[in-house]
Amino acid sequence: MNMQKRFRRPEPPAHRFTVGQKVRMKNWAGSTMKSVAIFEVLATLPASGGSLQYRIRDNDEKHERIATEDNLEAADMWSSKDRSSFNL
Repeated sequence: MNMQKRFRRPEPPAHRFTVGQKVRMKNWAGSTMKSVAIFEVLATLPASGGSLQYRIRDNDEKHERIATEDNLEAADMWSSKDRSSFNL
């Protein structure tokens, strides 16, 4: 029996956001207030602790951040992959 067919590696989960997409952080430094800063996704990163990660940057800042997918939301609802749920 071919072992490669029998034991396939699971597919990695798909990232919700794409490189170049504008996102907003849901929680800002542990507070429950939403951030008004808009970040650009610079790179998709592997999962850590069960949540996919992204390298993001705000144009007004000189440094980059690492954020988990569960802490990000699309900056506008039409830039998200979720737009397919809107049937016009």
